[in-house]
Amino acid sequence: MTENKSKEKFDIKHTFFIGLAFFTTGISWSLYNTRVNQQLDNYFAGFVLAGLAVGILMALDNMLGVFIQPIMGTVSDNTRSKYGRRIPYIIVGVICSAIFFALIPTGFLPTGNLPILLIWMLFFSLSMGFYRSQAVALMPDFVKPQHRSKANAIINIMGGIGAIVAYTMGLASGVLGLQLTFIIASIIMVVALLVLVLTVNENDAYSYKLLLETEAKEGKVKEKKEKVGLVNSFKDILNEEDKSTLFILLAIFAWFIGYQGLEAFFSIYAASGPNGVLNQTDAFASFMFNFVAIPFILAAFPLSLLASRIGRKRCIQIGLIIMILSMLIGFLIQTLTVTMIVLVLFGIGWAFVNINSIVIVWELAPNVKKIGTYTGLYYFFSVLAAIIGPGIVGGLRDIFGPGSLLFDGLLFFVVAFIFVYFVKRGEVELTDEEKIARKKAIEEL
Repeated sequence: MTENKSKEKFDIKHTFFIGLAFFTTGISWSLYNTRVNQQLDNYFAGFVLAGLAVGILMALDNMLGVFIQPIMGTVSDNTRSKYGRRIPYIIVGVICSAIFFALIPTGFLPTGNLPILLIWMLFFSLSMGFYRSQAVALMPDFVKPQHRSKANAIINIMGGIGAIVAYTMGLASGVLGLQLTFIIASIIMVVALLVLVLTVNENDAYSYKLLLETEAKEGKVKEKKEKVGLVNSFKDILNEEDKSTLFILLAIFAWFIGYQGLEAFFSIYAASGPNGVLNQTDAFASFMFNFVAIPFILAAFPLSLLASRIGRKRCIQIGLIIMILSMLIGFLIQTLTVTMIVLVLFGIGWAFVNINSIVIVWELAPNVKKIGTYTGLYYFFSVLAAIIGPGIVGGLRDIFGPGSLLFDGLLFFVVAFIFVYFVKRGEVELTDEEKIARKKAIEEL
């Protein structure tokens, strides 16, 4: 009895090691989104639709990711190797991403040119899309459902730490130079990968062991017939009588439009350029999103515990309300001090939302074999939003002026709040009927 209980304990230390995969995405994307956007804004200075142009180019990674990430999530679900089904892709993806990330500043002004910058942006985006879904799906392979909100908080903390490192390096880039800053970030990515590989053995993941045992009993013929399919999974979601999965995916789509749009333009909004409002230096403007990242990290784990008490859906709703109100205040009072306070509140609200959303998606997956596929669907909607988010928010900025940025973003959080209202399932505690259905689905696997 004691042995069984110990097996159910949540291993915080091991989860932090698993989160190193997500850490690599946090450090690279955060530095990318706060420095590459400024360079693109310089290239398009004086252009009438500069916001739209920058938004479209900043969405390049997501245009590729919307196709690559769901496919790679499904591919990894169907992969069987002595190194596991996620880690082989993470190894290749991180190494390639680090190489191309280090090359991006060669396209920066004044020595570079736009075609060179776009080429390295393209290859970096392809490499990130190759492993991003697997970096997230790795955690639920190890962690059982009752602990996933806490584990997802830790994963997001690791991503947040990566973001803090990136924003701080963005500030230090004024001294180090952008080329050296990007190289250091790339080295950190590779070191994190090395620690991950040395500390995480995917063959110990309970869901992976369950699949291998089941497939060994059933034989290869049945395995081929029952391979997970992304398109078929989405069709199943559309045909469900309860539309909770569809509505949470639509909510994810809406709030990522707002978030990605804000992240893509905030360092421009905070700077002193032609589209700047707060008149800060480029380096400090790229540092300012730390006022989101640090509160996010501090709030993430405590809020994951709160989710088991009041429910994941209610936590998400609270978070969206905090974000909407804080952004409204920031729009009405555009000073540096107020904006920093607004960013802190926004980070807390984002913690409420982000640590619970994908966990609901995992809970709505019919069996453990589809966790990677449902992770892919999560990223399909979030990345699709990230494709159009910068363009939409940038276009609204062009129409209503640079000072409208926060209001432009909050509109999409309002839409997300409406969608969340219609989500009825995905909580920690399942009904008796859902427990029976879940058990039956796993047995049929």
